[in-house]
Amino acid sequence: MLTTAPKDIRENIARAVGYLRRDEVERSLLAMSEALRRMAEVRMLRSARAELDIQISEFLAVLIHHQTMQPLLDPEHTGKPRGIPFQQGKEAALATVLDGLGRILQKEAENCVQAELAARMERKKHLIETGLQFVREGQTAKGRAFLKRVVEEFSQEEGIRVQVGQIFSAAGLYQEAAEMYEEAIAIQPREPAAYTGAVAAWMELREYEKAESIYKAVLRTFGGHPSTYGKMAALYLAWRKRQAAEDMAFRALQEDPGQPDALEVLAALERR
Repeated sequence: MLTTAPKDIRENIARAVGYLRRDEVERSLLAMSEALRRMAEVRMLRSARAELDIQISEFLAVLIHHQTMQPLLDPEHTGKPRGIPFQQGKEAALATVLDGLGRILQKEAENCVQAELAARMERKKHLIETGLQFVREGQTAKGRAFLKRVVEEFSQEEGIRVQVGQIFSAAGLYQEAAEMYEEAIAIQPREPAAYTGAVAAWMELREYEKAESIYKAVLRTFGGHPSTYGKMAALYLAWRKRQAAEDMAFRALQEDPGQPDALEVLAALERR
């Protein structure tokens, strides 16, 4: 029979009390449960466990009045929550009770997160739908404002600028789309969809110089590739820069003789 309480039991009880003071209720329940299960495995003199019993009782007294526990122990808000009894020799049973309370709190927390996520997605959907509705009605400024608000409110969501850029493009707002894609490039410089979207939007606007600057950024970021050279050749062809189109097409074909954009550019140049 032990004359002093094991260190791990004392430490877990201390952790449980500390977690509860910091309002980390789930962690406090877990720590206390571990302490109780260990207590059920060992035999100690009454003097050795007297202080532990006091600490556990005090912990339970604070626990049942904690605001997190009120929906479970005092659902009718009477101010008199149900107690959690502690009896010597029934430590394992109490540990099981605390484990159960911990699982309930964890489930409630997960449900809360899911509800919050659903609410955020509903808000996002509302902003997008409202913005598009204004655009369809010819109220472009209002529509643009609602769609930009999506980025403001969901700025931490990965890829949000590319997504809104795609929405702007689909709505025919190519200037806004291009600007949004360029914001995405600045924040996520290795996101290929941002470059592709920006080029497509600038091409729709016939802003060839800006499209060229995006392609140059692609080369700096990802390096040269036959596909990029071929698309740049197509850009120069649309820009009526015949020599640049031809040079870039040959550059693409040097690395990939079958590069389709380059072949189309050369065929178009021959017809002119």
